[in-house]
Amino acid sequence: MNNKRLTLRKAEKDDILLIRKLIKDMASYEKRPQDMTGTPEQLSYWLFERKIATVLIAGYEGDVAGYALYYPIFGSFAAAGKVHLEDLFIKEELRGRGLGRQLLAGTAEAVLAEGYTGMEWSCLDWNKPSIGFYRRLGAGQETGREYFEFRESDLEALAASVSEK
Repeated sequence: MNNKRLTLRKAEKDDILLIRKLIKDMASYEKRPQDMTGTPEQLSYWLFERKIATVLIAGYEGDVAGYALYYPIFGSFAAAGKVHLEDLFIKEELRGRGLGRQLLAGTAEAVLAEGYTGMEWSCLDWNKPSIGFYRRLGAGQETGREYFEFRESDLEALAASVSEK
């Protein structure tokens, strides 16, 4: 294992093309390149104008190694703020060097420094290397929930169904 440390920094607005490229690389890794439809303008709006999420850019030996993207969530029962880790990505050619662990640990450090009390995420069920990685680090796997989603058209239809009555 290489003992060199990853560097982390919060992304800035000038990083938007880099962020988009990293997200595109992750979409390709997840076998979903067609789902990467966000434009630089859209990403910039949500990340830097609305400030809905935080992006950490990981550097290694003077080059970009990957990124983490997370956003706040709130647990009403515990009245506690946590984060949802949406993306954790290390470039393919740099995997196997302990950088993923360093990126996750650095993200945990940033999350704690911001006052959050926990972090949750999901992983695609086919992604056995990542599932094994999370388990080796001691991450618990939540059970007892089914996740649902509404796409924009679904939201529109639901909202219209109430206003039509």
